[in-house]
Amino acid sequence: MKRSALLVLLVAVAAALRFGAAAAPPSTVERFRPGAPTWTAPRAPSTALAAVAADTLRVLQAAPTLRAGLPGAFTSPTAVADTLAFVARVAAEDAATGADRLADPAFLGACFDTVRWVPDVARPGDTIRVTRYLVYAVAGRVTADAAHTHALLSLPDDEAGLTADAAEARRATLLRYRYTRQDVAAGVYRAGGAAAGRAPPLVWLTERNHEEALLQGTIAVTVPGEPAARLYNVHRNNGIAYRRAVTDTRLQPRYWYFRAMDAVRGWAPEPVPGPALLPDVAVAGDLDALGFGRLLALQNADGLRLVVLADTGGAFAGNLHQLDLYTGVHPSRAAFDAATSGVGETAPAWVLTARVGAPGCD
Repeated sequence: MKRSALLVLLVAVAAALRFGAAAAPPSTVERFRPGAPTWTAPRAPSTALAAVAADTLRVLQAAPTLRAGLPGAFTSPTAVADTLAFVARVAAEDAATGADRLADPAFLGACFDTVRWVPDVARPGDTIRVTRYLVYAVAGRVTADAAHTHALLSLPDDEAGLTADAAEARRATLLRYRYTRQDVAAGVYRAGGAAAGRAPPLVWLTERNHEEALLQGTIAVTVPGEPAARLYNVHRNNGIAYRRAVTDTRLQPRYWYFRAMDAVRGWAPEPVPGPALLPDVAVAGDLDALGFGRLLALQNADGLRLVVLADTGGAFAGNLHQLDLYTGVHPSRAAFDAATSGVGETAPAWVLTARVGAPGCD
């Protein structure tokens, strides 16, 4: 799932103006220091955290070569999987007994080792930036009309049946790698275009909602006569890197093709389905640095959150100072802002590792 490049960029500019220029990145050791949060009951339900943890563990088990984070920053190569399994097990046991240990500050303090995450840019209090992302609920059509003029496109037909690796090996011949976003907007796949009809439309949106789909990476589309919204997620892009210096997202040459989904899902290596995301317990960030599936604690302005690093995006490459909190499906920007305004723009953050087998943690 691709994150909101525009939102990330605007917050980055504001942060730079507010906090000053970035300092030289600290070493790996300096990025993770001893420390623990002041434990309070987390804001989100333990059942939601456990569900994301369990599905993220599924991805790790299906792709065991995924990196566990910066070398030397964390001690155990199995710490991520062990921690996710611990969270899922505790929640399952508590569902049977009526307890809720993952909401108990004493249990959290006793059963998780913690290190403080220090960002790789200078910021007061060593806080990280916290942006927020969402899935917009919008109206769409199965065919174009006067208002719904922009299609989400599936992969071109010359890529049918190819894995991501196989497609990459043939990139010199595939349509997906040939065209920029501007080429697509100009009609390369439409009637009369050089590749007319080669990338079938999935659904038709207004120009504004099409832009939101590209920015957020996932969109929920209500089609007249259908009882449930359709979910679409970015699938593969045209191989052009995201350009941070390009502030107008319409001028980004990178273009994303979409696919239908059964849930809002995070990142996973193809062909493994990504973890199903739930609001307030899943974040996107730098997977190479922190490790896919890492459990984190954020002391946001409105309280403590335990979150799983289950997603990423182009803006997070080499970015060890930011997380993007998934906040759910919202019908408008106003509804999104109203529901999430208390989160705050920065937060201290900690990396959590379960003390599996410790007294009181069985």
